[in-house]
Amino acid sequence: MQIESSKRPNKFEINEMENGKCTVLFFDNVQEVETSQLDSEEKSIKYTYDMYKMNVNFRENLSEQIENNYDKWLETAKKEEYNQLAAEVRAKRNELLAETDKEMCIDRLGLKLPSDLSMTNIISSLKQFFEGFSDVCNGKIAKYRQELRDITKQEGFPYNILWPTKDKED
Repeated sequence: MQIESSKRPNKFEINEMENGKCTVLFFDNVQEVETSQLDSEEKSIKYTYDMYKMNVNFRENLSEQIENNYDKWLETAKKEEYNQLAAEVRAKRNELLAETDKEMCIDRLGLKLPSDLSMTNIISSLKQFFEGFSDVCNGKIAKYRQELRDITKQEGFPYNILWPTKDKED
C-alpha cells in the first residue's frame, strides 16, 4: 500500500499487541519529496513509501529478530500482501464470472429438437445448434468472461487491475 506522510518512517514498527499477537508494519521504497504551497513560498518535505502489514505472535526479542533478518521478514510481508490481494481479486473475478454463468448455458442456443427424427431433421438441428453455439462462444459475454479469466495475467496484478466491463447488449 502506498503511503504519504510528513514523517520519515523507520524500517519497521511493531503495533497492536493483544492476546499474544501483534502487527508488524514494514516500510520500503521511502522517497523524500519536496513540496511547496501555492499560496506561499514555504517548502515542506513529505515522504512516500510502501507499507506492508504482517500479523505475528509477539515475543520479547521480536524487534531484534526482525532487525537481524530484515530482508527476509520484508520479503515475507510482501508475499503475504500479494497473496491476500490476489485472493481478493480472484474472489471478485469469480463472482463476476458466476453472474454470467447463466448466459453461457446451453438453453441460450435456442436448440429445438424435432419430434420426428430423420436425417434431414438431425442435420438441420445440428446446424442450428452449432450456429447458436458459435454465437454464444464468440459473443460479447464470452469475450468478457475471457477477459475476467485473464485478469491474473495483467502486468499490475494484483495491485493495479483494469476490470473489464460487460456490455449489456448481446
